[in-house]
Amino acid sequence: MKKVVVIGGGLSGLSAARAVKDAAAERGIGVELTLLEKDDVPGGKIRSLREDGYLCETGPNGFLDNKPSTMALTRRMGIENLLYKSDDNARKRFIFTNGKLEKLPEDPLSFIMSEVLSIRGKLRLAADFFLPQGEPGKDETVAEFVRRRIGEEALDKLIDPMSAGIYAGDPSVMSVIACFPKVKMIEDQFGGLLKGMLAMQKMAKAQGRQGPQSAGPGGTLWSYGEGAGVLPTLLAKELGEGVKTGVEARALERNGSGWLVATEGGEYEADEVVLATPAYAASKLLAPHSEEASRLMSNIPYVKMAVVCLGYDKGSVPHPLDGFGFLIPKKEGRKILGSLWSSSIFPNRAPEGKALFTLMMGGARSPELATLPEEELLAACRDEMAVTLGATKEPEFVKIVRWDKAIPQYLVGHLDRVKVIEREISALGGVTLGGNAYYGIGINDCTMRAELIGQMVAEKLAKTGGA
Repeated sequence: MKKVVVIGGGLSGLSAARAVKDAAAERGIGVELTLLEKDDVPGGKIRSLREDGYLCETGPNGFLDNKPSTMALTRRMGIENLLYKSDDNARKRFIFTNGKLEKLPEDPLSFIMSEVLSIRGKLRLAADFFLPQGEPGKDETVAEFVRRRIGEEALDKLIDPMSAGIYAGDPSVMSVIACFPKVKMIEDQFGGLLKGMLAMQKMAKAQGRQGPQSAGPGGTLWSYGEGAGVLPTLLAKELGEGVKTGVEARALERNGSGWLVATEGGEYEADEVVLATPAYAASKLLAPHSEEASRLMSNIPYVKMAVVCLGYDKGSVPHPLDGFGFLIPKKEGRKILGSLWSSSIFPNRAPEGKALFTLMMGGARSPELATLPEEELLAACRDEMAVTLGATKEPEFVKIVRWDKAIPQYLVGHLDRVKVIEREISALGGVTLGGNAYYGIGINDCTMRAELIGQMVAEKLAKTGGA
């Protein structure tokens, strides 16, 4: 019986643990699996809180079906009946610009007809078609890439708020290859973004697929009836007594060809260790064994966030709320990064006749706002609701969740640094890297990495005589 210890009980660790068990079983390898989570509740930042009929998400609110890993995991767990598809209106997204909400076109070509960009901004966007291709595979900041391809106005009004909405990040330091790989791939493959859009449209038509083709992620948004937190909760339930909550891994120590994971309450032997903690925690565990990996991990920054759920009587909000929500460019000078219209995306997130909004504050743009006293934070959110949506009445429901280290930031050169970390860890033997600090921050990224971890760990166990 081989012993595997997974450190970290967020979605990355939980899905990796299941994947290890499945992959080992396929090879006929017996595994004793232990998962250590320092918090009292597994799931990391993915938690769904049902209070007074409202369902608040403390982290991501779902996953897209454009990548198969999470949907495949759901099916393997036999919980397809718990899936909840987003409302079709969720495809509509808005930008708050020039003091009002504007519907965001679905692809760059549609911007020519929209009011989001000025005539000058549209002309600059159209010039992308004639610009030379950048150096294939070269990393640069998101801001540098966007300025080079489609101009300053597109950066300010489109990509800056998108960067804040997905990563709570600053495009002037974010890596375009790590954060928006599809966008860079389109330039590398087709020579430019507009050329790529046209080519993708032509290919889609030839394959019988309708609708605009964009550089965005695409796909339909899904969750579960009782929120995204259903997935980590049920993963932990499946793993049973192997999940140890309230247990923090304090140190990794050599134990022959394997490892000892030291905790306050004792030690756990491991033939293989999966590190699925945030980068700063993994850095401390690896410090005695790889100074370089530890240093690189400790330098991955995280941003502060406040997630504010507000419930209103639907009749008190003038806007029809027929969409996903909106993001706000930095130049608008607002205090929130944007707002999800949670009960428009998934109608059961609020009682009948009510509306639930999820506001995001802080991030790289304004980290100090995430730490405001509760009264000031709530007052700022009420003001933002009044300005952006005309909702001047008091919310009837409030839930505030703060994260001191919410989202890891992928800065320029991120993927090169990850390669060095992987090389250092590989040299140690018996350790496999997971978590959302390296390969993508979304639910699909975590479950996709977990599938790979399962195969990697099972293969290593087989080579060491697993049975």
